[in-house]
Amino acid sequence: MHSRLTEPTDESGYATVTAIILCAAISVLCAGLLGLILTTERQAQREMFRAQQSEAINTAVLQFSTELIRAHGDATLTKDEAVTWPGGRLAVKVRAEYEGRKWPIAKAGEIDDTILAKYISVPKQNLLDVLSTANTSDLPPQNDCVRTLFSPFGNASPDKALPQGIGLIASAGGHDGQVWRVRATTATAVEERYVRFTGDGSHLFAIIKQETFVRGQTPDCQGMKAVP
Repeated sequence: MHSRLTEPTDESGYATVTAIILCAAISVLCAGLLGLILTTERQAQREMFRAQQSEAINTAVLQFSTELIRAHGDATLTKDEAVTWPGGRLAVKVRAEYEGRKWPIAKAGEIDDTILAKYISVPKQNLLDVLSTANTSDLPPQNDCVRTLFSPFGNASPDKALPQGIGLIASAGGHDGQVWRVRATTATAVEERYVRFTGDGSHLFAIIKQETFVRGQTPDCQGMKAVP
């Protein structure tokens, strides 16, 4: 007897096509689920990094402030801090400016052009235009020239250059009550705080205002010739 190949029935053809469609559907579903899992994982990692970075900045500012309250000398102080946590390490550059030694915003128009020219190359009117949106109770606008030279907490005389190299601790009270601008910079972010020192060892300062910027979008003053 001769064997004969059995031709597939219509039903078996349909079954094959159905199986292919089912496998394709499962593949698409699996790919979608995998993509969702990877996206969720990346988002969780980003959130974890932001939380770690925020905590590192807080730690660096606290460490810096502990040293700052004992400091004498220059009104502008800087330091590089290194903050570690399990499995990670972050470099934070911290800068602090004493607001009291700056010119008051309300007297910006009285600053002598010759004195102002020692610090910036931009016209005086440019600064006055920026300051026109501020008043004596507001913090300066988002502009580094303004924030470095003027402050609603400033006490410097408008007819004199800004004081430098001064002894900041003049009494047993140290920096108690003083307002400082503290900027913490990492590789990806910049956080700026205006803080008032309290004199309380368990709570060194109270935050007046806090802003966070993406590195590269930080307020900057290209026209600053000298930082007081």
